[in-house]
Amino acid sequence: MHSRYRALAIVSALVVSLAAGGSAFAQQKGGKVDKAQQAEIAAAIKIIDDALNGQAAPGDYKFSFVCHPMKAADARTYVPFLLTFEKGQVLPPAAVYYVRVVSKDNLAKAKKAMADHEEAVRKAAVAAKLDPENTELADEEEKVRAQTPKVEYAFEDFRNINVAAQKDSLFVLPLMMAVAPGEYDTYFLFKEPQASLKNKKQPAKASVVKVALKVPDFTTPEFGTSSIIVTRMTQPLKAAPTATDFARNPYIFGNMAVLPSLDFKFAKADELTVLFYIYNAGLDKAGKPDVTVDYLFYQKIGDGEKFFNKTPALELNAKTLPANFDVKAGHQLNGGQGLPLASFPEGEYRLELKIVDKVSGKTKTESVRFTVTP
Repeated sequence: MHSRYRALAIVSALVVSLAAGGSAFAQQKGGKVDKAQQAEIAAAIKIIDDALNGQAAPGDYKFSFVCHPMKAADARTYVPFLLTFEKGQVLPPAAVYYVRVVSKDNLAKAKKAMADHEEAVRKAAVAAKLDPENTELADEEEKVRAQTPKVEYAFEDFRNINVAAQKDSLFVLPLMMAVAPGEYDTYFLFKEPQASLKNKKQPAKASVVKVALKVPDFTTPEFGTSSIIVTRMTQPLKAAPTATDFARNPYIFGNMAVLPSLDFKFAKADELTVLFYIYNAGLDKAGKPDVTVDYLFYQKIGDGEKFFNKTPALELNAKTLPANFDVKAGHQLNGGQGLPLASFPEGEYRLELKIVDKVSGKTKTESVRFTVTP
């Protein structure tokens, strides 16, 4: 049995701006924000500093994190992500957002450097105290104290957020970061602005969520894929996306913006859209890839599953790709499709993606689980 499907012919060069996309944090580094904004940034930084140093973090708002790493234009990894706020809570109409990404390796080195610095300060202070007439020792103590080591952060971003959400609705905030592959502790802050407080002595409501983040390395030559995104919500763009478009919504594929599914539940009337990039496919003599993608659907039956359906193999080669497709120009190979679910009985399914590189002979298999509801 075959289902009608819609191939997503997307050719794009994914260019990621590693700056904060015009955010107030980037401007603050250039000294282009007013005193009120500087105060907001300073307050946000202090809350995260305290959390980083082990102090109890505020938890006035409940939200969670999900990300979909992809290959960037350089050695770093592009990480679009969603912050999803639980229903039933009252969010401020305007909010402050700040994220700090800390490399676990750099943090360990910084802590050792801080311990070494404290010991050096102790020794210099003892030496100066034992010989108080020696001004050189006093100068040396002052010099050592000034050499305080600092933690280098992999990524920081500060933004003012307009919140359009009712108490009984789900608020989803799409954002991004771009970092080198590795393991990180990521601190997300969401808070009401200082300026909105009627009682300036009362602390602003805020929440800090700490996430252990492992960022994959897409710079290796291995045949593979980006994160697999499934969605029912797609929106065509009227023009080629700009850096500003990516700052507003990092989930852009070619000329289409999407919102990834959070619950993986789809109605029979929905179209299941699957999006992902294929990396490091071999190239034929003409410099084109030759890849097939099979979409195989399995329905859950009791504790097992049975084959339900498949689409015709999606072929990505010199005959089917746009004439201007050029890997050297940064174009990425997209294996996405749109699949109507009208013929799917209600129930739980597993979509198996079998990706075959005919040039190299390599195969990659990925799976996504979803549910069809009435």
